[in-house]
Amino acid sequence: MTITDLFRVIIKIFGIYCFTTLIYRLQPRMTVNFGFDLFEFIISIIHLVLIGLIVFFFLFKTDRLIKFFRLSKGFDSQIIDMKNLNEVGLFKFGIIIIIGLLMIVDNIAPFLNYCFLEFKKQVWTNKLDESSRIILNLSIDYNRWFTCGFNIFIGAIFLTNNNRISKLLMKKGKNVG
Repeated sequence: MTITDLFRVIIKIFGIYCFTTLIYRLQPRMTVNFGFDLFEFIISIIHLVLIGLIVFFFLFKTDRLIKFFRLSKGFDSQIIDMKNLNEVGLFKFGIIIIIGLLMIVDNIAPFLNYCFLEFKKQVWTNKLDESSRIILNLSIDYNRWFTCGFNIFIGAIFLTNNNRISKLLMKKGKNVG
């Protein structure tokens, strides 16, 4: 495997990830609308087009991105030694990078935001007027907060126990005969 092939695979995986997050994050924004707001609609369309362009370049113009950013330059060797890489190693890499880290990275910002809002609510309860208290209570989504915390926990378990998980899921089939 060459350095260019490695970067090609990484960029395409990230492009697929961007595409799935685009679908899951944009679809509720476009369907739930309590009245037509032209500005929000235009921003949603611009967001859709920009992420769509990024996904298009990541998936279909990968070689141009590699040449533009000169990703394959500056390495001692253009070939990566893959002798010790087997299916268990690839599976562990998939668990660590794709599942574990992405679960943590995707959920850490909203989780910390909800923690801050709850802390603010607990500390400033007496100093807030009634309208600010209502707005603060409405901005804390306890279901999303729990889901983010649970996803961070599961991602951390995947990162710390990747050997056990890969051995459990990659059991060899018994030879018959």
